[in-house]
Amino acid sequence: MKKILYLKIALFLYLLISNTAIVSQELGDFKPKEETFGLNKLKKKSKKIYISNFSVNFQLYNEKQKKNSGGSLFRDKGVRGDATAELMVGLGNVNENNFQTITNTLYDDFITKLTANGFEIITADVAGKTETYEGWTKASGPIIVTPPDKPGLISATPAGFDFYYLEKTKVGKLISEKLAGLDKTPQNLSKDMDDAVVVAVDLYVFFMKDAYAFQGTAANIKIKTQLSLVANEAISAKSNDKSLFFRKKVEYVTGANSISFVCGKYKIGGSAESVYTGVLKKDFTIENVIDKKVIQSYTKSDVDFIGTDTYFGKLYEADNKTSSKTTVIPVDPKKYNEGIIKAGNVFLEHHLNAFTAEFK
Repeated sequence: MKKILYLKIALFLYLLISNTAIVSQELGDFKPKEETFGLNKLKKKSKKIYISNFSVNFQLYNEKQKKNSGGSLFRDKGVRGDATAELMVGLGNVNENNFQTITNTLYDDFITKLTANGFEIITADVAGKTETYEGWTKASGPIIVTPPDKPGLISATPAGFDFYYLEKTKVGKLISEKLAGLDKTPQNLSKDMDDAVVVAVDLYVFFMKDAYAFQGTAANIKIKTQLSLVANEAISAKSNDKSLFFRKKVEYVTGANSISFVCGKYKIGGSAESVYTGVLKKDFTIENVIDKKVIQSYTKSDVDFIGTDTYFGKLYEADNKTSSKTTVIPVDPKKYNEGIIKAGNVFLEHHLNAFTAEFK
C-alpha cells in the first residue's frame, strides 16, 4: 500500500512540475525597463490615484507594398520593367469580442492590483471638475476603434472606464501633435487633485514584424510572425494615398508598451515632481498561440536586353509585373485571450509593484 501511495505522490509531483514547466513556456523572456525621476518625493505623498488612460491596441492585419522601378539598362542596352510585390497578412478567428474581453479583464485585474497595493482610486467625475479638464470631452467604455493613423490596429477601451479627451479641432490638429511631447496634462491633473498620482496605460499587441528582404532587381517583402507585447516596433504599411504628407503618417505602424505614473508639479518650470515610466527592453513574446513562420511576396523584374530590330533601331519592351499574396493566420481564440491577458498582467504587475515600493 505504501509503495502505491508513494507512486501516486511521485506521479502527482511529476505532473505538477510538468504543468508548471508548460505554463512557464507560454511566455518568452520578460525584460522590463523603467525611466524614473524624483521618486524619493513619493514618501510624503498620499496613495490616491487617477487612471487617465487605459487602452489596449491589437494588430489585426498588415498590408504592405514594395515597388522596384524599372528603366533603361546600362548604356541603353535594354530595358527593365517595374516590379511590384504586395502582401496582406491577417489574423483569423478573432474579433471585437476577443479584443474587448482581453481589455476588460486586464483593466479589472489592474483595479484589483491598485486596491491591493493600498491605492484609493479617484473617479472620473472628480477629475472632471478640475481646471485641467475644463473644455475636455468625457467618454465611457467599452469602445472599439480603428485609429486612422495606424492602419491594421484595433484600439480597445474597457467597459466601465470613463475618461476625458481634448478634441483636436479645439486646438488645431498640427499644433496639438507638435505640442504632444511638451504635454503637461498629467502633472497639471496631479496638482489639481492635491498631488494624486496620475497613471496612464497603453499596451500594444503585434503578431508580426518586418524581416530583411534583399531587393536586387526584384520587389521583395518578408515578414516574421510572432505574437508579442512589443517593446518599440515600427512596421511598414501600405498607403493608397499619393500625397507625401499622408504617406508620412501611415508609412509605418508603431507601437510601444508603456505605463506611466506622474505625481506632483513644480511651481517653477511646471515639470512633474515624480515620474515612473515602465516599458520593455525587448519584445515580450507569447508562445504557442500562432505558428512562427516567414511569409514572403516576391516579384522579379522583366528584362528585355535583346530587343526587336526596327527601321528606327532597336526597340526594347519589358512588362511591368505585380504579385499579390494574402495570408490568413489561424488563431485559437481561447489561447489568444489567455496568452495576452497573462503577458499583460505580468507587465502591469511588475511595474505597479516597482512604483508602489517607492512609497515605503
